[in-house]
Amino acid sequence: MSLPLDQLELLERLRLFDPAWYARANSDVPDDESESWQHFLTTGFAEGRQPGPRFVPEQYLAANPDLVQAGVDPLAHFLGFGYREGRALTPEERELKERTGSRWPESPLPENLPGWYGTRPGPAPQGVVRILAGLSVQQGGTPQTNEDLMIAFEARHSPVAETFVLRCAGDLLELFLYRAGIYVSLERHWLGQEVEPFPHQLDEYDDVVGQWLRDYGISLVHVHHSAWQSLGLMDSAYKLSIPVVYSVHDYYTVCPSVKLLDENQVFCRGRCTPGGGECHQEAWRPEQIGALKHAGVYRWQQQFAGPLALCAGFVTTSALVRDIMLDIFPALADKPFRLIPHGRDFDAFDSLAEAPTPGEPLRVVLPGYVARSKGAGVLLELANNPELVDVQWHVLGTVEDPEIRDQLPANVTVHGPYQVSHFAQRVADIKPHLGAVLSIWPETWCHTLTELWATGVPVLAFDLGAVGERLQQTRAGWLAPEVSASAMAALIQQARQPAEWQQAVDAVSRWQLAGPQTRAGMAEAYWQLYQDIGAFAVERSGPSIK
Repeated sequence: MSLPLDQLELLERLRLFDPAWYARANSDVPDDESESWQHFLTTGFAEGRQPGPRFVPEQYLAANPDLVQAGVDPLAHFLGFGYREGRALTPEERELKERTGSRWPESPLPENLPGWYGTRPGPAPQGVVRILAGLSVQQGGTPQTNEDLMIAFEARHSPVAETFVLRCAGDLLELFLYRAGIYVSLERHWLGQEVEPFPHQLDEYDDVVGQWLRDYGISLVHVHHSAWQSLGLMDSAYKLSIPVVYSVHDYYTVCPSVKLLDENQVFCRGRCTPGGGECHQEAWRPEQIGALKHAGVYRWQQQFAGPLALCAGFVTTSALVRDIMLDIFPALADKPFRLIPHGRDFDAFDSLAEAPTPGEPLRVVLPGYVARSKGAGVLLELANNPELVDVQWHVLGTVEDPEIRDQLPANVTVHGPYQVSHFAQRVADIKPHLGAVLSIWPETWCHTLTELWATGVPVLAFDLGAVGERLQQTRAGWLAPEVSASAMAALIQQARQPAEWQQAVDAVSRWQLAGPQTRAGMAEAYWQLYQDIGAFAVERSGPSIK
């Protein structure tokens, strides 16, 4: 058995063969890089020997039991088929994919792959544009928004849009083609080291990605998040005259705390609040970041300033977010910076809110993962408030902090996670009078607010960020003027009054009647930005997103 040329190139490109490891693991192999490589090619591969620590044949078979019955050689299958199909390398990877519903990557392959699939096609032909999204996280609103964009772009016919995703997780760098709802693996590269938070740049990453940008003829790079990615991505694109759009989905560019909450859970706007203490961050190991407040945060902002200045345009969903970005990075003031609401498509709207009845317990539903930043501490105070003893709290999701979760009284029911497609039914089962979004930081959008309104439920919230902006625009709920449990308690007493409740429910109905931003509408707004920064020419014969 020998390796075909394309599989040999893939083996080398993925760095699956480790000559030093191979020599140590096989006593009959000379301790010489060229000789161990030759041994593997002439003997080891045919004998099914393990090429290196990154590929364990037994693990691959355990992750893909259908191959055991087929009796195939695991490495030959991976190089010939499994890599392109995005097969899991280990049972742990397969379990994670099944548990999280991850589609990074997903198989089987879609039927309508482009003709160039399996090659590195080079520059896009006339009438085709190729958009690369930089995105590491697999779950949450950001990847969902990007999927919505890619689905809408795929429907274009003038020009045809091909969408790609660049993902970096640890030392694994991956490139995917997104087609028919499936992430099709194109390239994998194991980095010699991971990207570090300082200086947030890695030459090896930049070299590999720069080559991929050329090899696949990328027309535009759209960075949705920079966590664990090299900031050299912007420079690599800039050197190739590829325009970059940067979407600001949170405050990561300003501070790795992401939510800009100080040690006292006070929002700082990216300017450190007085006093000592240390801010909490979850993206990196503590020893990688060190002291942030009045210290590392300045270095953090400086290292982002240059790469952001190379971007041709920016997108966010909240005026506050844009104001903060321009305050911290004033050089961006002359760049296009659009406010584009997230688009959602609903087959139908519901009217599931129950009118409060005197003498009946008041049911309030809180959807999502309720962490401290999402108001877990506020919920605990409200649930123990003697003036709200008749209020029943329904967390449609989870309470993340175990310390708070263990203290929740009996009037709080935690229903557990839900699938978005089942949200309306779960709300109908609860029969809520009110909904609540208790985030103590200015969220940049809040999909759960949209979902509550889609079910006809008016919402209680703090007057912060996008949530505050959207409630001010629609009047489909109530805003507490200050972030405190006492202010929210007073708001609940106001909202349960029949006239107040009816006004808010009517406002929700008007929001439903007007229709929220659709996925296609969001995509058209993004496409207009791409045009405005000169990313590619678009025929103007009429709408091209269906």
